[in-house]
Amino acid sequence: MATNIRNSIPISWRNALRKPLYLTKFSAKRALARRVMASKITRIDDRDIPLNRLEIRAFMIVRNESLRLPFVLNYYSKQGVDRIFVLDNDSSDDTRSIVLSHDKTHLFHTNDIFAHKDSWIDLLLRRYGRGCWCLVVDADEVFIYPDFETVSLRELCYFLDRESLDALDCVLLDMYPDRPLSEIKYEQGADPLQIAPWFDEPMYVEQLAGPQYVPEMDILHQGPSRFWGGMRKRVFNVLPCVSKFPLIKFNSSMFLSRGTHWIQGARVADLRGALLHFKYLNDFAQHVEQEVARGQRIDGNELEYNEYLTMLSRFPDLNLYADVSVRYRDSGQLVALGVMKKSRAFEAFTKTAKYGTLGR
Repeated sequence: MATNIRNSIPISWRNALRKPLYLTKFSAKRALARRVMASKITRIDDRDIPLNRLEIRAFMIVRNESLRLPFVLNYYSKQGVDRIFVLDNDSSDDTRSIVLSHDKTHLFHTNDIFAHKDSWIDLLLRRYGRGCWCLVVDADEVFIYPDFETVSLRELCYFLDRESLDALDCVLLDMYPDRPLSEIKYEQGADPLQIAPWFDEPMYVEQLAGPQYVPEMDILHQGPSRFWGGMRKRVFNVLPCVSKFPLIKFNSSMFLSRGTHWIQGARVADLRGALLHFKYLNDFAQHVEQEVARGQRIDGNELEYNEYLTMLSRFPDLNLYADVSVRYRDSGQLVALGVMKKSRAFEAFTKTAKYGTLGR
């Protein structure tokens, strides 16, 4: 999502005195929004959802994602996610049948406008995520973290619990092929890294460390600095926020902004992961045309999609590859490039995990 960085308001000592008033106001507005959204969301499946706070749960909002869903559902299941909650925003493809074909998935439906996405997620997290480690991701996002090849997701959550932390920051890394998008053919179920393994050499604007008020989101951002830019700045001349909080241990005082770019009420780890972002495949042009015609994206996100459409209209054979493109190799590469980040505590923890001395 793109937004105006200048819209954030640093907390002065006067604003700090008013903080309880702001938080009470924001909480009341969100509670009202949840009540409204509850009448617009229908549960489709009838599978049992146990009250089990030891489960790792994933939450995603999708629309016409039948191309990516087979891979991404399998990926998160293999990574150790116990249960996946999918909210379908009125898809017209095979999204529903794909979701229901997987065990331990739960399907919800809404035909509400996409601009209400933050309230949808807030409602689902409060109903099904309290006390659980939760991944909040899109169908085109693959969550990774330092040493994910050897440290399991459950071990990562164990480490964060041990350190009394409940949120992990990530960089959204736009992935793309080295050929025009019109020339590639991604097949359902395939690993998208096989066709789109390239990303831009990290060059970001860094701003908005908390505490900061973000008025258009009604949120007091209490996390680290946000990164802006990346490939989309280079190609489409937009300035999207490419920082997200996909992994949280949800509690009732926590709130995520639309798109999970900002967070309130969390203890964020001094550790950073990444979301490999596979939006830019052979269906990108069709997706952009549909979303612009639908007109349900707001703020900077709407402007970003208009820029996509303008560029694709001018260059139908658009190739995102450039001299600054880097081929993805592994998590160590992203740490060395500064995309991901380790903490001293996590480095010590991974040595313990390596020798198999962790409590499972």
